[in-house]
Amino acid sequence: MPTIEISKKDLEKLLGKKLSEEELKEKAALFVKGEIEAIENDAIKIELKDTTRPDLWSVEGIARELAGLYGIQKGLPKFKVYKSNVCVQVDPKLKGIRPKGAYAIAKGIKVTERLLEQLIQLQEKLCETFGRKRREVAIGIFDYDKVEGNLRYYAAKPETEFVPLGFSEKMSLKEILAKHPKGIEYGKLLEGKQRFPLLVDSNNEVLSMPPIINSEYSGKVTTETKNLFVDVTGFDQELINMALEIVCAALHDRGARIESVTVNYGEEKIVTPEFKARKIKVPLKLIERTIGESIAANKLKRFIEMKRMNCTLKKNCIIAEYPSYRADVLHPIDVVEDVLIAMDYNSITPEAVKLPCTGSELAERKTCNAVREVCIGMQLQEVLTFTLTSKEKQQAKMLLPEQEFVELENPLSGEYAVFRKSIVPELLDFLAKNKHCEYPQKIFEVGKVVHLNEKKETKVDERNVVCIALSGKEAGFNEIKAHLDALCKALSWRYEIKRAEHSSFKSGFCAMIKIGEKLGVIGEINENVLKNFGLKMPVAVLEVEL
Repeated sequence: MPTIEISKKDLEKLLGKKLSEEELKEKAALFVKGEIEAIENDAIKIELKDTTRPDLWSVEGIARELAGLYGIQKGLPKFKVYKSNVCVQVDPKLKGIRPKGAYAIAKGIKVTERLLEQLIQLQEKLCETFGRKRREVAIGIFDYDKVEGNLRYYAAKPETEFVPLGFSEKMSLKEILAKHPKGIEYGKLLEGKQRFPLLVDSNNEVLSMPPIINSEYSGKVTTETKNLFVDVTGFDQELINMALEIVCAALHDRGARIESVTVNYGEEKIVTPEFKARKIKVPLKLIERTIGESIAANKLKRFIEMKRMNCTLKKNCIIAEYPSYRADVLHPIDVVEDVLIAMDYNSITPEAVKLPCTGSELAERKTCNAVREVCIGMQLQEVLTFTLTSKEKQQAKMLLPEQEFVELENPLSGEYAVFRKSIVPELLDFLAKNKHCEYPQKIFEVGKVVHLNEKKETKVDERNVVCIALSGKEAGFNEIKAHLDALCKALSWRYEIKRAEHSSFKSGFCAMIKIGEKLGVIGEINENVLKNFGLKMPVAVLEVEL
């Protein structure tokens, strides 16, 4: 979840209202689906629990939303956009490289340190989280007074040179990818390309090499800057338009005059930003069924306007008109959620749950709980690790060959990108983080692992497993097998064990376990795997399906 830092005085100035610490924690933060982590003097650290509301990732967005809560403003925010004569010509050769662009001009803005901090923070959060580490959205902000005439966004040759931000000498595009810190960090986004994206003005002065780095000439924004040029690039026009409008909305709230730019794709021309509101139809029955009580029409309208939307009442539905930068409104239920937030969840009268059925514990849950009891009886400490993990931990560190995982399509972090196929790497990682604790360390976890299975309707197979890890000078095959014996004896299980070779285990100290149709592994982790996890003490493990 994105965590941002804002100034309390800055928030109050934008909002036009003083807020106590209690008011911030108990009301204002909850209204924007946030949680105050810390307030130190004027600095507020707030964690926003909604990753689909990037418009709230700055003090301007929060103030805009809170204006509805406190009745300072209501309904759809209004953004005046003036037409400019500036045009950006987009090269068709950028197709397959980085083909889409959206642009805007912000004039007459007083650039303060606070504005700069919020602008940089918003830019980074949008690019890293909403923009998937600049893959889908990359944003550049420039000193517009250094930009001449119309602009050209084209596919440049690798030997093209300019002075990148933070440097004093010219570098070729190829050198920037190899030597500049940002080129090294984001160069993979242009890997394998024969030409690279470049944004230049009519004097052929470089503004930016998206999505890598701005130029030193126009890409340095300071408190002396008065007019800004905003550049957003990516692959999806709707997505980059949304990011552009979020930045422009923040600048508008700071007093900037927003001017549009024509983007010329050759056969098609578009104008950005538009701030064209969208509409969604919400049945009244859905609202009443979800909330559990009927709401008077005038109250319903007030709640929706508090969440910065316009509301038109019809016979059996409402028409909600919401800002184009709202990335979270995909279904009528999203509007219902906003109604619930505006009316305050705590104001809803609770109702006793009535279910015409008898509850009972699942058989698999009984087995898991029985295994836990036995493990605790063996004086093992239970731990709980995440089901989501990384390929590096599950595969590379375990010295396993390339394999397929159930993966997230758009992970926010490589640390939580795949579902685990084994708990062993997670327990090794746990031990690595607790090397400072007293030895021996004896831990276990009962949990789910996830495998691909084409025969299943969902294409995945979830299995419960128990994993035990022993770490210390005496940890070895005999000790871990003694725990297997005790576990099977306590649960009246009969098992078979057969010597095996496994790349994660010491040769000659590994075996496969079979308990009926269930399979498992037992043995001593080899030195190379221990080294990968930063472990120095011997580790013996067993893992078996339940």
